Order: sequence, then structure tokens, then C-alpha cells
Amino acid sequence: MRLVSRSFQFGPGGALQCVIAACLLLAVIPALAQQAPDTIYYNGVVVTMWKAHPIAQAVAIRGDRFVSVGSDAAVLRTAGPSTVKINLQRRCVLPGLIDSHCHPIAAALAEEHGLIPPLHTIPEIQAFIRHEAASLPAGEVIRVPHVLVTRLKERRYPTRAELDAAAPGRAVVVDNGYASVLSSVALKEAGISRDTPQPPNGRIIEDAQGYPTGLILGTRELLARLMAGPPVTARDRLWALRAMEHHYNAVGITSIIDRAEGPAGFRTYEELEHRGQLTVRSYVTYIISAQGTPEQVRKQILQIPFVTGWGDDLYRVGSLKTFVDGGITIGTAYLRKPYGTRTEMYGFEDPSFRGILQVPEANLVAMAKTADQLGWQMTAHTTGGGATDLLLKAYEVANTGKPVRDLRFNVTHGDFPDPHAIELARRLGVSFDCQPAWLYLDGPAIKNVLGPARMANFLPLRSLFDAGIVVAGGSDHMIGFDPKTSTNPYDPFLGMWIAITRKTIDGTVLNPAQRLTRQEALKMYTLNGAYLCFEDKEKGSISPGKLADMVVISRNYLSCPVDQIKDIEALCTILGGKAVYNKLK
Repeated sequence: MRLVSRSFQFGPGGALQCVIAACLLLAVIPALAQQAPDTIYYNGVVVTMWKAHPIAQAVAIRGDRFVSVGSDAAVLRTAGPSTVKINLQRRCVLPGLIDSHCHPIAAALAEEHGLIPPLHTIPEIQAFIRHEAASLPAGEVIRVPHVLVTRLKERRYPTRAELDAAAPGRAVVVDNGYASVLSSVALKEAGISRDTPQPPNGRIIEDAQGYPTGLILGTRELLARLMAGPPVTARDRLWALRAMEHHYNAVGITSIIDRAEGPAGFRTYEELEHRGQLTVRSYVTYIISAQGTPEQVRKQILQIPFVTGWGDDLYRVGSLKTFVDGGITIGTAYLRKPYGTRTEMYGFEDPSFRGILQVPEANLVAMAKTADQLGWQMTAHTTGGGATDLLLKAYEVANTGKPVRDLRFNVTHGDFPDPHAIELARRLGVSFDCQPAWLYLDGPAIKNVLGPARMANFLPLRSLFDAGIVVAGGSDHMIGFDPKTSTNPYDPFLGMWIAITRKTIDGTVLNPAQRLTRQEALKMYTLNGAYLCFEDKEKGSISPGKLADMVVISRNYLSCPVDQIKDIEALCTILGGKAVYNKLK
């Protein structure tokens, strides 16, 4: 059964619609329970995330809902003549997993014409550039996507000279979305020289003689022509979304929050659902720049023809989002204090530099107040502590007009919340969308720049949980198909293992006091992800009446050795009672 509501819990009539939906659901559960289930999965270890029955042996499904959860004997008694019975052979079952932050369309499009190999060293980058130079037309820009300096062995960006050597006479851009390195030809084509004034929202890094080194921080408008690739068609987007969702199914993901789409992306989801081809429940974020004046920001939001919650249980309008700062892996995150003197990795030396603030504080306040007034859930990208503080301050201002708690305002990333920020978020009822893989992949490099005092606030999951803040787990997956080697890895079991162990790629442990338990880490990828979508009453646990989303896995999540958690595989992923991925024998 699908319940459709334009405004879900919010907006005009939202509370009434929520009550009606709840009453309908209460009426559905007994009716379903009186009929024989379509399918029973039994003889398993079912980790339900349901307080009333945390561990079960069997589940029964009718239609797209769970109708019974409990012991083998109790559930099997509900079987009818046509009920299909599947013996789990003591395998472990979890609720369907939720990635609270990904970019599936862009991730697949990046490899539409060929796989992008993992790039861990500058020679590997140069080899990729040479390969592209040999295959692309002479006048086409060579783009190397999402190279993060924190993940390079050399702990520095490639130089302009190294790009020139790899592809002489060619325009080359090594990019990561917040910083770019340009070859000499690319600098010329972008019109960047020693006479180019420093932009207000970024920085052109210069050598001692005042010439551009090739490294550009922020200021994407200067690179617009270079970064404009071939046009992406509606057909391309449909292929990308469908392909990526199948890859998500293969690791047990049944729901995602797509964290940045415009009208074209929304149309893609609508079309795929219309075709009956969505295999992942999708909560899609609407992105705005929040530039101009505060009044222009308000008008931009007023023109959006829908609000949070419009849709159904397969495709729903999600948050309203903007980008407050850059990235901590790039050196453009907006910090509380300057980066300091250990910034060689980022390619600049400036003891006063705090990062890049992309949205003025007044615009953030206008966005938060307008979202709150119109019934929009709001989130914003913040990676530095200073940016998170500004966002929470804007939420606090909006909260004086109408409480933001019911709209579940959110912080996207929020990598460095200090105790003050955590307390303010707790008081406002603000949730966090966090990416454990950044601790694993980037922690070893970042800690050398920021030092132990600031690193004490890096992804403080234990402190957030202890404060009662809802923390969901996501990947920020943006490039590639591979669940473990893409940028960023989207394997949810890797994310859970990182949250449990706090281990990094070099074998060290960062802030072990911030570890989570196995149940808490699983909650990040189930109930808490559902909470961010306002669907914690519909999914996130295995309990009667909820959507029948679950995953059968290769190891017992609760009892296997902890370092085996990252290697757990999905054996069967079930969405609404139907297998969307299955390799059970």
C-alpha cells in the first residue's frame, strides 16, 4: 500500500495528513495479519532494531509489509497453502540499509565511458592524464575528477609542471570540486594570469614572483568553461541512476538520501519511478546556491514548486540544501581559527587563512527562516567548525520564530562540532549526516595539519550519541561504481566498522573514546537514516506494519570478530518484500 502526501508532516494540513496516514496504517496491520503471508523467511538470526523484539528467528511478509516477526514456530504457524518458505540456514538478517548522503547520478556518469582507476600517487595521475590525452580530441580539456590531496602518497597536489609534462600543450584540470590544479594551457584558457585579481570567494595561489602556480581554491566561476563537459542528456541520467541503484542493492542498500539535485535530477527520479524501475527508496535533496541578497535567497525558495515530503514511499522530496564552506580534505573548510603553519599539503602558506565561506551569514539566516516558515526541512554542507557554528546560529535565529525541531533541520557533514555546537544542536533538535569513511581515509593526513586539540572534535560520534542527537551514516559517494575504492566508498559495512573501531587506513586509531557500539553503528544506517527522511515509522527496523526492506548478509553482524564487519557481504537485498539483489544458494 502506498500513501501519497504532498506535504507529508508539514505545510498546510500536514499534521492532519500525518494523523490520517497513521490511522490508515493501523487499519492495514490487522487486516494483513488476518491473511496468510506471501513469504516467510525462517531459521535465521534477525537483528530487527525493534525494541520490543531485538532478535528474532523468522519474518513473514505480505505485499510490501512485514506482518509477523518472532520465533520460527510462531511465524511459521501463520503460513497458508501458497506461502513461500525460505530457510535462511542461520544466516544473519538486518533491516534494509540507508545511505544518508550520496550522489548516484553523478557517480555513475563519471564512469559512463570507462572506469576511473583509483589514483593514489602523482605518477598514477600522470599516467591517467597520458591515457586521456591519447584518446581525447586534441582540443578537449583533460579532466581528472575528485583528486583529494589527503589520499595521495605525496601529501601534496601535482604541480603545473607535472601536468604539463604528462600532456604537453594540452589543457589539463585536476579537480576535486573545491580546489583545482591547472596546466599552463588551462590557465591561459581560463584567463588566469598574474594580473587576475584575487576573487572574493576563493584564492589563486601564487609563487614568490606573483605568478599563478596552477592551484585554484574555490572560485568555481573562473573555471566554468574548463569544467563544462559534454552535455548530459535525460537518457544519460536515467541510465546512471538505474545502474547505480543496482550497485547500491548489491551491498544491502534499500534507501538513499541523494544530497544534491536540481530540476533535471528530480525529473530523472520521477521518470524512473514512472517506469517502475526504482530499486532504492530515494529522498532527494534540492540544491540552491543561496547567493545574492537575503531577499533574493528568499525569492529563490518561494519559487520552488514543492516542499519536503512530497511524494511516496519510493521517491520523496527531501531537504533544501546549500554549501556553506569548502572541504577539510582540500584546505577550504571554514574553521574557527586559522589553519596554522602546517599547510604545505594544501598548497598554500598563510597563517591567517581560515578557509572559504561560500554563503554570507545573512543569507544563511534568510534561508533558515524561509525554510522554517514554508515547511522545508533544511540542511547545509559544512566541513569546518566555523561553518557548522554559523549554520547552527542561523538555525537558532529561525527557531525563535517557529521551532525547527519538527522539521528535523540537519547538518550535512559537520565534521568538527565542539561541545558548544553539540549542545546547541541538542537543544534545537538538529540531526547530523556524517561520513565515517573520511576518518578512515583522511584522518591520518588531516591530523598532521590541525593537531590533537582540534582533532579531538573530528567526527565525535560518541559525544553526539550521548547528547541524544540523531546521527545518520552516509558515504558522500560521488565517483565510480566500486563500493570500496570509489570516491567516496559507499559500502555501509565499511562505514559501520569505522564507527565501531575508529581505525584509519594507516592502522592507527583516532580518538578511541568516540567509538560506537555495534548496535549504535547499525542504527546510523537504519533507524537514524529513516529519521532524517521522516520515515522512521515506515522503515529502519524489522517490525510488523513496516515496509518489508531487509538484507541477508554473509556473517553475523553482532557476533563475528569486529574486523570482519568491514568484509560482510550482502547475499540478498529485499525491497518491499521483493528481492532486488539475490545470490543466496
